[in-house]
Amino acid sequence: MLQVCDVLCPDKKNNFQTVSLSRKMVTSRIEAIDKNLTSQLESKIGQFKFCSIAMDESTGINDTAQLVLFIRGVDENFEITEELACMRSLKGTTKGCDIFREFQEGLLT
Repeated sequence: MLQVCDVLCPDKKNNFQTVSLSRKMVTSRIEAIDKNLTSQLESKIGQFKFCSIAMDESTGINDTAQLVLFIRGVDENFEITEELACMRSLKGTTKGCDIFREFQEGLLT
């Protein structure tokens, strides 16, 4: 990373050297980003006049079924927003009741 910095922005190299990459710091930053993005999405959802939820379930190369939930909404200015709400792993079966349970848990968490 520092070698790339030498080429792209040598005047900022000191800033990159002072960034803490400890496990605790990275975890803390990821949690802060998650809270911020969740807050932004909740704010947008509060402005929707109409909304819909789309789901897609597929199985990856490791035979684990994945469920993704998208939220699409329209505000009073007819601006359309579509965001990924969550992605959940489906363990065991992928019956309708399993998908519905993960759907509920995904929107509540």
